[in-house]
This record gives sequence, structure tokens and C-alpha cells, in this order.
Amino acid sequence: MGFFLLATATHVCPAGAAGPKAEGPVGIGVPFDSLPNAPVPSAAFMPGVTGSSSGDDVADGLMVASSASTLRFRGAGGGTGGGTIKAPASEREMAREELTEGCESGRIKGKPCRVHWLPMLWQSFEFLTAQHSGNILLDSETRNDLTSNPYWSTYVFCVEHYRWYQWSDDTTFIVHDIGHPMMGAITSSIFEQNDPKARGLVFENNGNYWRSRLKAMAWSAVYSAQWKVGPVSEASIGNSGRNTYYVAHLGRTTNETGFQDFVITPVYGFGWNVGEDAIDRYLMPKIRARSKNRLYLTAFAWMTPCKSTANLLRWKPTYYRDIAISPSGSN
Repeated sequence: MGFFLLATATHVCPAGAAGPKAEGPVGIGVPFDSLPNAPVPSAAFMPGVTGSSSGDDVADGLMVASSASTLRFRGAGGGTGGGTIKAPASEREMAREELTEGCESGRIKGKPCRVHWLPMLWQSFEFLTAQHSGNILLDSETRNDLTSNPYWSTYVFCVEHYRWYQWSDDTTFIVHDIGHPMMGAITSSIFEQNDPKARGLVFENNGNYWRSRLKAMAWSAVYSAQWKVGPVSEASIGNSGRNTYYVAHLGRTTNETGFQDFVITPVYGFGWNVGEDAIDRYLMPKIRARSKNRLYLTAFAWMTPCKSTANLLRWKPTYYRDIAISPSGSN
């Protein structure tokens, strides 16, 4: 019982150099050659390590808080008696990996394994800002509506005139069948990377995996609803639904609103997200095995564009993963 100390050494690699090599869990002794920037696998939460003899002991040493420079663990019996364990920056990713593994396996429960809402909301806000900035910069009609119409009354008008009864919003295929599914997959990835029980899962047919992806899909549905008709949405900032005009190839008028994106964004996004998970498991290991050069790995961001975007929103390299993935794909 008592406190668990992080004792595994970590290594900092120069750009382009091979990732850290570390011994596997105690008693296994298998060398592990991970990607650059990846958390270093450690046995600090594994049964058999000095100071821990069972999964129950591990659960007694819950991580109760973390910051950029400090990791705090609670000893058996509750409380943090004895003070705080200070961890240098090089050990933070290692501790993150240990927490992820413990939450996924159920050996660690409670507050440490809950969704980290503040960083998730901030990363979602970053994405929302990027989306609206792109619309404002690239669309003169959006700029004109935003600067010439009263904000709140126009927003209320747009929501009142939203065509809830119509499926199609009359946008192009690239927008509603590519852009919106990608938006759903990005917001799903944002949720997953802030959920200790989901961020380290790989594509496989089991309950933990599917539950985690369905929870992420639910978050993408909330984000999509806000994007369409929320207070910081296409309706409020883009004035979507305000102007009605005739479109020749449709043979009718439209205000470019419809119900489809409330469904397509989360549901198609779910499929896109699972597809990237499958690519990450079955195709990316072949690419990682060739080189661990950072520029080389970044060049393949297009293979998993939504996970890459979500990584950038948390200021991580596009190829970063929350588990210490080896180039061969075996952990």
C-alpha cells in the first residue's frame, strides 16, 4: 500500500532520431521501440512491481490530479498524506500512459478516469473558431451578413425559418458527404483523446471499443447541433436560413437549411472515425516500420486526417497516439 513512485527512466530524442527504447513490463523483458513523442511504457502500475502486488494495490494508488509539472497520487485509505510526488516533464507522458491503461482495464476507477471536460471543451472551441474563421475569410456573403445585420434578432429569425421538415439542405456532395462526416470524426477524436477510458483503445470488436466510439459520436451530435443552430453557429454567425433564392438546377427556391446534417455529421462521422482506427491498426504499422523520422511520419497525416487534426488542436504532432505504439504495431 502507500504511495507509488514513478521510477522508469525516459529519454528525449532529437528530431529525426529513433524513439525511446525501454524494457517491457517487469518479468517480461521485451525491448520496446516506440515512435517519437510517444509515452514510454512503464511497469509502475503493473502487478509484481515493487510496492504493488495486485490490481487492488494499483487501484489504491489513484492519480487524483495532474498539471504541467506535478503529479499527485493518493495513498491507500484516501487522502494525500505525505504530500505531493513531483514528476519532471519527461515523466508526464509515461504517467499518462499508465493512467490510460489502468482506466481501460478497470484497475483504476473514479475521478481520474472521467472525461476531462475543460480541455475537451477548449479543443472543441479551437475547432469551432477555425471553422468560423474559414467561412468568414472565404465567403463574402457571410462577412456582409455578419457586419450588416443585428446579431441576436437575425439569429432568432434564422432558427425560426430553419426547414426542420426537409431532409436535404441543398448543399453540394463535397460539403454534406465529405466535409460534415469529417467534422463528426474530428469532434469524436477530440472527445476520445480526453477520455482516459477511450484514448488508448485500438480498433477491435469488443464492448469497450464500441461503447467508447458511441459516446464520442454522441458528443459529435451535440457539436453538430451547436454548429447548425447554436448561439455560435451557421445560423448566428453565417445567417444560414435568412436568405431564400431560386436555384436553377434544383428547380425551386432554397435557404440552404435542412435536417440532414444533424444526422450525417455524427453517424457518418462515426463510420469515418472507426475507419481511421482500422487504418491506424492495420496500415499505419507498415509505414511506421520504415522510419521514425518526424517529417516522414507527418507526411502521412492524410491517412488519418481527422485524428491528425484533433492532435493539432491539443498541440501534439499529427502522428501522436496516447499509447506507446511500436513501429511494428505490437505493444
